[in-house]
Amino acid sequence: MAEILYGLAAEILKNLGSLAVQEVGSIWGQSDELSKLSGTVSSIQAVLIDAEEQQQSSHEVRDWIRKLKRVFFEADDLLDDFATEVTHRKLVSNVSIFFSKSNPVLYNLKISKRLKAIRENLDVIAKNKAYLNLVERRQPLLLESNLDRETYSFVPDGEVIGRNDDRTKILDFLMDSEVNENVAVISIVGLGGLGKTTLAQLVYNSEMVQVKFEKRLWVCVSDVFEVKVIAEKIIESAGGGKANCLQLDAVQKQLREMLDGKKYLLVLDDVWNEDALKWSTLKNMLIGGAKGSKILVTTRSDVVAEVSGSIHQHKLGDLSEEEAWALFEKMAFECNKESENSSLVEIGKKIVKRCGGVPLVIRSVGSLLRLKRTEDEWIYFMNQDLSSITRGGDSVMAILRLSYNHLPHHLKICFAYCSLFPKDSLIDRVDLIDMWIAQGFIQSTTSNRDNVEDIANSYFIDLLRRSFFQETEEDKSFPQFYEMHDLIHDLAKEVADGEVFSITETEDAEIVLPEQTLYASCLFQINGSMAFPKPSYAKHMKLRTFIYLNGSEYVFISNSTLERMLASFECLRVLDLRHVQIKFLLQSLGGLKHLRYLAISCISIVTLPNSITKLHNLQVLKLVNCINLKKLPRDIWRLVSLRRLVCTQCYALTHIPPGLWQLSSVTHLDFDDCYSLEDMPPGIGQLTSLRTLTSFVVGKESCISGLASDKLNELKGLADLRNRLHIKFMGRASVIGERIPTDVVKRMKHLQELSVEFEYGNQEDDTGADLIMLEALQPHQNIESLKIQYYSGSRFPSWLMVDNLGFLLPKLVYLNITSCCKCQKLPPLWRLPSLENLVLWNLEGDDKFMLPSNSPTYECYFPSLKYLYLGEISEKILNQILCPPPDSIEGLETMPEDSFKSLTSLQSLSITHCRNLVSLSTCLTHLTSLEFLYIACCPLLYLSNEEAMQLEVPGNLSTFNVSNLDKLMSLPVWLQHFSGTLKSIQIQGCHNFTTIPEWIGDLIALNQLEIYGSPMLTSFPEGMRSLTALQMLIVHGSSSSLKQRCDKEVGEDWPKIAHIPRVDIL
Repeated sequence: MAEILYGLAAEILKNLGSLAVQEVGSIWGQSDELSKLSGTVSSIQAVLIDAEEQQQSSHEVRDWIRKLKRVFFEADDLLDDFATEVTHRKLVSNVSIFFSKSNPVLYNLKISKRLKAIRENLDVIAKNKAYLNLVERRQPLLLESNLDRETYSFVPDGEVIGRNDDRTKILDFLMDSEVNENVAVISIVGLGGLGKTTLAQLVYNSEMVQVKFEKRLWVCVSDVFEVKVIAEKIIESAGGGKANCLQLDAVQKQLREMLDGKKYLLVLDDVWNEDALKWSTLKNMLIGGAKGSKILVTTRSDVVAEVSGSIHQHKLGDLSEEEAWALFEKMAFECNKESENSSLVEIGKKIVKRCGGVPLVIRSVGSLLRLKRTEDEWIYFMNQDLSSITRGGDSVMAILRLSYNHLPHHLKICFAYCSLFPKDSLIDRVDLIDMWIAQGFIQSTTSNRDNVEDIANSYFIDLLRRSFFQETEEDKSFPQFYEMHDLIHDLAKEVADGEVFSITETEDAEIVLPEQTLYASCLFQINGSMAFPKPSYAKHMKLRTFIYLNGSEYVFISNSTLERMLASFECLRVLDLRHVQIKFLLQSLGGLKHLRYLAISCISIVTLPNSITKLHNLQVLKLVNCINLKKLPRDIWRLVSLRRLVCTQCYALTHIPPGLWQLSSVTHLDFDDCYSLEDMPPGIGQLTSLRTLTSFVVGKESCISGLASDKLNELKGLADLRNRLHIKFMGRASVIGERIPTDVVKRMKHLQELSVEFEYGNQEDDTGADLIMLEALQPHQNIESLKIQYYSGSRFPSWLMVDNLGFLLPKLVYLNITSCCKCQKLPPLWRLPSLENLVLWNLEGDDKFMLPSNSPTYECYFPSLKYLYLGEISEKILNQILCPPPDSIEGLETMPEDSFKSLTSLQSLSITHCRNLVSLSTCLTHLTSLEFLYIACCPLLYLSNEEAMQLEVPGNLSTFNVSNLDKLMSLPVWLQHFSGTLKSIQIQGCHNFTTIPEWIGDLIALNQLEIYGSPMLTSFPEGMRSLTALQMLIVHGSSSSLKQRCDKEVGEDWPKIAHIPRVDIL
C-alpha cells in the first residue's frame, strides 16, 4: 500500500522545516545532514504517484516501496524524537542548558548515527528509482476509458427483480412538468453493483417515457468525461452517425440542431466527473431542447450528483430480503425442480443473507450454484467458496475497486485504515478522524487558518459522498455513527494488504501478524494466561496503532500483559483500550512518547499516574466509564498538544485541575455524565479555541457568594462553541451589586443544543436571581434544542415571552420545560415555526396561570409539531396547550372537540398524570398523522366510553400504549378504525381491565399484544384466531384461570392462540 508514502513524505518535509528541528540541527552541527535529507525526500516524493501505479505490475517496484516505507517511518520517528525532546526540555529544564553543545545530555552521538544511517539508506533508494524508470509526476494521470464497462439502453422484460418502488419514484420525477429548468438533471446514486444502470434501463424503456419524450438518448460516460466525446456519442445515439473528425464547435452545432425544440431524455450512465466547468459546458450544449427535457445520471458519488446540478438525488439501497431471494431463486433454480427441495431453499436463504442485498453479487452466486445440484455442493460452497465470490470475484471486486482507484491518494490510506473495525460495527466519526490525525494522514493546506479537524472531517464527508460509508438509522441533530457495507469492508481489507490488520485467533491456529503490519486491531480475548504480545512480535516494534475491540466491558487485562504491550509497541500513535478493563494504569505509560491518541476504560482507578503528563504529543485523551476516578493529573498543563479531553461516565470526578486553562490547543472538553463535578476551574474563558464544552458547572460556593455572574460571563469568550452545552447551577444563585451577566451565549452561532438546569428542589421564594441568569442565556437564532429545568422564577425571561418568538428562535425543533412550577405565564410556544418536539413536565402552576394576551389562530398554531409529551401538568395549562384561545375553558375535564384541530402533523402524543381528565371526547379525530399514542396515570379517564368518536378520515395509528388507567376495562371501540395500521398494543398496570373485545380480530395488522398486571382478564375471544399477523402475545400478572385456559395443547383457549409464534402467559 504505497498510498501512505506521499503523505508521509509531506509530513517529513514539514517536520524538517520546523523551527525546532532546524534549531537542533544548528546546535548539533547536523544542518547539512538535515538539508541533504530534505532534498532526497523531496526527489523521492516526486515519483511516488508513478510508483503507486506501477506496483500492481512490477515486483521490483513493490520491493522498492517496501524498503522506502521502512526508512521513511524511521525518519518520521527520529524527527518526532527531536520535537518531543525539545518540548520536554522547555517544560522541565533551562532551555539554554539543553541547547549547549558541550552538554552530554544531548546524546548527539546516538542521534547523529541514526540520522546518517537514514540519509544513506534513502540515498541508495533514491538512486534505484532511476533503474526502475520511475518518472516525476505531481498529479495522477487521467484514467483511460474502460471499454469493458460500456453499457447499453435495453433490458429484457422479466430480467429485473424488485426495484418497483425505485422505478416509480424516478418516473414520477421524469414525468413532473412543473420543473422550472429547461433541462433538469436527476441522479441515481449508489454503491457499485446495486443496479443503477439496470434501473436506468427500466425507466428508459418504460412505455410512459416512450410516449412523453420525443427523443431518448443513451450514453455510457465511464471514466473519461470529455465534452466533445460525449456530444459525439449523443449524436450517434440519436442516429446521426459518428462525427469524430469535427471540431468542438461543429459538434455542438450539430447537437443543437438535432435537439432543437424537441423534448428529450438523455441518460448519462456511470459518470465520475466532478469538474463543474465541464458539466456547465456540456449542459450549455443541451439547453436547446423543449421545456420538460430531462437528463438522468447514474453515479456512485454524491459529489457528481451535486456538481451536475441535480434537482433530485435518488439514493439506491440494497434489495429487500424478499427481492434478494426472488432474484437468487431465478438465477439459481430457474425452471429446475431443485426449487422444490426445501433443504436447498434453506441453504440458499442463508447464502442470500451473506450477499448483502447487492444484485450483482446475488446474480454471480446464483449463476454458479445453477450448476450445482446437491445439498453437499451447496453447503461446501456456502462454507468455502462464498467468500471468494463476495470478496474476490472478478466481476464484483473489480467494480468496487474502480471506486477505490478514483479516490485521491490522500483518501486511500484513510479508507484502508477503516478495515481495523469489524464488519457490521458502528464507526464513530469523531473517533475515526481523531485517529487519522494521530497517524498523520491529514495533509496540511496552504492556509494555516484551516483547522486540522475540519480537513479530516472533509476527508470523511468525501468518503461518505462516494458511498464508502453509510448513514445509520438514527434520529440525532448531528449524526456521529456510520457503517460500511460488507463488500466495501472486504475491499478495505484487500487494499490494506496486511499493513492494516485485524488480529484474530482460532482454536487451531496461533495469532499471526503479517510482517508489514503497521496498524492493528485485536478481536480476541486477552487474559492473564495468554502470552501477549507473542515473542514473535518483536519485529513489530514499529506498530503505530493498537485497538482492542473484543466488545466486552467485563474482560480484564493483567498488569503484566499491559506492561509487555507498552514495552513492545513503543512507536504507537494510537492506543485504544476502552473495550477491556485495566486494573490500574502503569507509570510506564508515560514512556510512549510518540502517542497521540489514548482511550481507556477502568472501573478501579482512582487517579491517573502523573507520568501520563510526559506524553507531550498526546492530542486526544479519552477516559470512558472510569466510575471511580476522582481527579485528573495535577500537571495536566504539560500535555501541550492536547486537543480533546473526554471524561464520560466518570461519576466520581469532582474537580478539574486549575492548570487546564493553560492548554491553548484544547478545542474539545467533554464531561458528560460526570455527576459529581462540583465546579469549573477558573480561566475556562481563556480557551477561546474551544469548540466543545458539553457541561459547564457553576459551583455551590460561586452561587452563594454571588460569583455566578462572573462564572457565566467566562462563557462569553467561547463564541466558537458548537453542538451542545449544558449549564448547571449547583446552588441558589445570587447577584451582588451590578455584576449581572449579559449575552452569555447569544454569540454562539454554531451551538445547536442548550440545556439550563437550576438547583433541584429549590422551593424558596423567588429572589429574581434565577431570572437574571436565564435572561443572560438567550441563545443565537440558530439554536435547535432548548431545555429549561428546575427554574424557580415566577416568569420566564423576556426573550421567551415576546410576540415575535418565532423570529427569535426560527430553527428551534425541540423544547423541554420541566419543573418550572412558579411561572404564571407560558411563552407563546405555538408561534415557533420549526418546533417538532414539545415536552412539558411538572408545570402545576396556580390560579394565576394564564396565556399572553395575544391569541393564536388555528392557521399558525404549532405548524410543525410532531411529538407532544404532556406530563404532570395542571388542567389549566393542558387546556392552554391543547385549546387555543378564545376556546380555552376553566377546569378541564373533557377534551373539547377542537383541541387538536390544527395539529395535523402530530405523530406522537403522550399524556401522563392528568388527574382530573375524564374524557378525550372526539379530539383525536383531527390527528390524521398520529402514529403513537401513550396515556398513563390519568385515574379518571374512561377511554372505553368514547363510542361517540367517529373517525371519518384514514388514520395511521400504529402503537397504542396505556398504563395505570383505573377506568380501563376493555379496548376502546375507536381502535377498530385503525385496523389496517395498528401494530402494537401494550396495556400495563390497568387492574380493572377484564375483556378483550371480539372485534380484535379486525386488527389485521396487529403484530404485538402485551398485557401486564391485569389479573381480572380471564379469557381470550374467538377473534384472536383472525390475528394472522400477530407474532408475540405476552400476558404477565394474569389470573390462574387464564393460565389454565392457555395451557399448550390442552387449554380451552389454546386453539385461539396456537398460531402465534411467541406466547408467554405468566
